[in-house]
Amino acid sequence: MPIIKVIIEAKDILTYNFSMHKLLFIMVATLFLSLEAQAKIGLNVSLIYKKGIGKGFFLSTEQHSIEQVDEREQVTIQMKNGIKAELSAYYVQSVHEYGPSGFVRVKGEIYDQAGKVVKTLNEPNLDIYLGESRKISHEERNEEEVDLIITPVSL
Repeated sequence: MPIIKVIIEAKDILTYNFSMHKLLFIMVATLFLSLEAQAKIGLNVSLIYKKGIGKGFFLSTEQHSIEQVDEREQVTIQMKNGIKAELSAYYVQSVHEYGPSGFVRVKGEIYDQAGKVVKTLNEPNLDIYLGESRKISHEERNEEEVDLIITPVSL
């Protein structure tokens, strides 16, 4: 009979080890999934430069880009002529919505050809619902215009 007793004790030990491995696997999987559960933000960005507006005709240059932005990460969209936009975006939780946030707060600056900031997107806050577009314009001396069109999407 002592042989049967040893087998039963060994079975309890194996069951205990199996449970610990299972628990460890569940904890690691939960940690991994919680890190991966943070939704990425995609910004569909169009940067449009128009020159010669006041003369009745104009020359237009466009730069289109789709950027993936992590929380508080900054991306740069630059045209060949030196005009650029530096943008960052993050989800903002609404008090009127339950569950994941439906809109994104975008911050950043638009720079002219000389590298001078011509428009700041920080004041007032630029909050855009996912899938909707927002156009930000800057016009100088009725001759040049820079348009920035942003459409955030969830990735």
